[in-house]
Amino acid sequence: MMNQRIRRITTTLAAILLFAPLSGCAFNALLHATSSLGGTVAGQRGNTQVLFINNTPYRAIFTFGAYDELDQNTEPTLQQFSSDASTLDLEGNTQSDTIDVQCARVYSIGGTGLITRVRANLDEGSFDETSLVEGVNFSSAGVDDDDADAATEGKAAAHNALIGVDFECGALLIYRFEVNDAGPEPFIVELTVIPAEDNRG
Repeated sequence: MMNQRIRRITTTLAAILLFAPLSGCAFNALLHATSSLGGTVAGQRGNTQVLFINNTPYRAIFTFGAYDELDQNTEPTLQQFSSDASTLDLEGNTQSDTIDVQCARVYSIGGTGLITRVRANLDEGSFDETSLVEGVNFSSAGVDDDDADAATEGKAAAHNALIGVDFECGALLIYRFEVNDAGPEPFIVELTVIPAEDNRG
């Protein structure tokens, strides 16, 4: 009995000593790299849900993608928004349907890593080039105008969220596009995460 207690104490101390030297950034990197991708069988992945809410008066043009950054051959899961009928549409002061997305290590809106992997690993005809932009474009031009998908009103910077740091598999991720009165960019992407145990029922 005493030996079992000593072993438990020793194991606990070893764990504390293992993680104590890690800085906040290093610990976040560890959480990100080891966080579960869901699923009940080895190799299987669970899902998250994502929702996009455009609180600006303008059409939003962007590409959302989920991918594993350590896998250079990863094929991102894409949701694209523009004026083109082949993509989804997110006009001003509207919101998208809730979308199921298979869990991955990085969820990105117009990030460099996402765009690089789309161009390198997906067939050219499998994605919309117009909405594959850095960050988010906001346009006030009519749907049939040549500038329908141009950043006529400005842009929001790219947004990346990391599993294990910003969200967990199974969560609901709500992205809000807002006018950014205080910052250097005219628009901003804000993320609210509702954990899995709170968004079901």
